[in-house]
Amino acid sequence: MKRSLLYFLIVVALSTNTVLSQADSVNRLEEVVVTDAKLYKHSKTQQVSVLKDSVLRQNEPSLTSLLKFNSALYFRENGYGMVSSPSFRGTSASQTAVVWNGININSQLNGQTDFNAINTSGFDNIAVRGGGGSVLYGSGAIGGSIHLNNNFNFNKDFDNSLNIEAGSFETFNLNYSGAYSSKKASVYYNFSGTTSENDYKYLGTDKRNENGDYYNVGLHTGFAYWLNDTNILKLHSSFTKGDRGFSGTLLSKSNSKYEDKNSRNLLEWKAFYNRFTSSLKLAYIEEAYNYFENRESDIFTKGVSNSLIGRYNLGYDLNESSNIAINVDYQKTSGSGSNLEKHSRETISTSLLFSQQLKRFTYELSARQEFNDRYKSPFLFAAGGNYEVTESYAIRVNLSRNFRIPTYNDLFWSNGGNKNLRPESSWQAEIGNKILIQNLELGAVFYWLEIEDLIRWMPSDNGVWRPQNTDQTRNLGVEFRGSWKEHFGKHHLALNTTYAYTRTKDLSLKKVLIYTPEHKSTVNIGYSLKDFSAFYQFLHIGSIYTSSDNNYHLDGYQISNLGFGYNFGNHDFLKFNFEIRNLFNANYQSLPSRPMPGRSINTSLTFKF
Repeated sequence: MKRSLLYFLIVVALSTNTVLSQADSVNRLEEVVVTDAKLYKHSKTQQVSVLKDSVLRQNEPSLTSLLKFNSALYFRENGYGMVSSPSFRGTSASQTAVVWNGININSQLNGQTDFNAINTSGFDNIAVRGGGGSVLYGSGAIGGSIHLNNNFNFNKDFDNSLNIEAGSFETFNLNYSGAYSSKKASVYYNFSGTTSENDYKYLGTDKRNENGDYYNVGLHTGFAYWLNDTNILKLHSSFTKGDRGFSGTLLSKSNSKYEDKNSRNLLEWKAFYNRFTSSLKLAYIEEAYNYFENRESDIFTKGVSNSLIGRYNLGYDLNESSNIAINVDYQKTSGSGSNLEKHSRETISTSLLFSQQLKRFTYELSARQEFNDRYKSPFLFAAGGNYEVTESYAIRVNLSRNFRIPTYNDLFWSNGGNKNLRPESSWQAEIGNKILIQNLELGAVFYWLEIEDLIRWMPSDNGVWRPQNTDQTRNLGVEFRGSWKEHFGKHHLALNTTYAYTRTKDLSLKKVLIYTPEHKSTVNIGYSLKDFSAFYQFLHIGSIYTSSDNNYHLDGYQISNLGFGYNFGNHDFLKFNFEIRNLFNANYQSLPSRPMPGRSINTSLTFKF
């Protein structure tokens, strides 16, 4: 791996020279430039749901709340505002990739992303891609991937908005977003801040959620500039900082605190020449945390990691219906901490992507080979096809092999790491259907997912928790989604619904995996009349097992949210919103002995200028 960076640069130089030799044509400037082009260009046979505009605004600013009510993902929450881990198709949080403008940002320390630490206001849209995606996005994209996207617009001048929110439990949120663009330049900026005492009452008891206070701030900026008609430079930068207490449980109190900082910077040079598209990305990502067992003390443990990422993509349009692309990726990561051995790893990978549309049939083929200085990675591939049987009905199939390498904590945690862990590998197959009839769209996906050498933290004979490989697990399920829009004169009505059936099994124990509900469903209803709007959200979660022998479980629950809004002034200059969360005051938990809030309210004012 010592020469891997040199090899990467040589390949980039050779490919770039090849492209430059074609620079004899002029492409028109695009009105909107998408950063994660691979998501849309090479996922035409996959199920991708894009959440934007009003859907982002009507939900709480946390990524957990947005996806909990608008996707098939299930979340394990250690209390409201605490650590939130997703489960996609019955997989773990480290098997769900979070992709920021095309770059995988899952923690290099624990392999996952805390969805309560991500504020959705800093993004233009958030996409949910079901199924294996390791060929495109590397380690961890087994159950699916979540994409946080920022786009650049041109010829739009200034556009600004200020949102101020206040709610129960002394919760306040401030968000300012803006953008400016001319013919050749575009810039966006976003600042967000959230703070809460989070001292809600535990329903049915005389206790409150103590030590659950939190705050987080974030700054997101981006700049794009057309050097000429065929070359564009893009820069994205993101910084977030959080500080929160870790609330206790029904049985025990806590006085611990967690501080974290994340910095992400991405520079891209993209060029268009005849049928060639060239993209060079350089990214630097840093994450750091401090954990205080006693928040009143100056004693803490810490961890830090930083990653340097280089990525080159060369695409070529064979004709109007066929495209081929070559990717070369390089990543060097180092990590250390109070309870973590200092270690670094290098990874280089190459991948080949091909797609073609033949009248009603579209198919995609992709392959990836990764070289790691510690593990021998399997040969990865994905194949998918989509056939439009009629104008109203389409069927698609997909098959893929995916993988995940152990994280720094899995391998080097001084209190229980296991250096003998094997990487996870998986096979996944699915068949999907889509029906489109006027304003009604229905879709269903049936999937099979088998994981070998699943990494799970389990208690050893002496009571110490250590990660170990589980021979084989199998997940079977179906995902359904539907949407309907209609207008009756000045009345506008919209309905969106999802349902997920998930059946997981440890094939050696013949038991269901813990913390995975068999059933999850959501319903979202929106209504508007002139300047007035209203929405209703419903969430159902089935029961979950909480022990490996399936002898203990948590009951399922239902939650409803109800909200109203009104626009004032010309061009919606001012909008007022009022929302009642957990409308029927449901008493529920997503993890044992960690109650979630009862009924609460939230109000907001949004100014556009």
